[in-house]
Amino acid sequence: MDSTEPTHQELQEIEAEWPLIAAELAVVDAEIAALQNGPYFCELDRRRLRRAEAQLTRQIAADAHSGNSLDGVA
Repeated sequence: MDSTEPTHQELQEIEAEWPLIAAELAVVDAEIAALQNGPYFCELDRRRLRRAEAQLTRQIAADAHSGNSLDGVA
């Protein structure tokens, strides 16, 4: 049977990986904001990017500690 719907197992894997995905998206959002501001990259932008990177680092460490696979993490 060929189905385009995700299986229950695939949905569980996505749910387990979602905190990492959200942390990566926060970094990308902060980087986009920095690029849009160009030479006017202010301290608030720097803090936003540092917080997002720190959250990503914490999530990667938590995943590694719990034994979750980190396949695809750049």
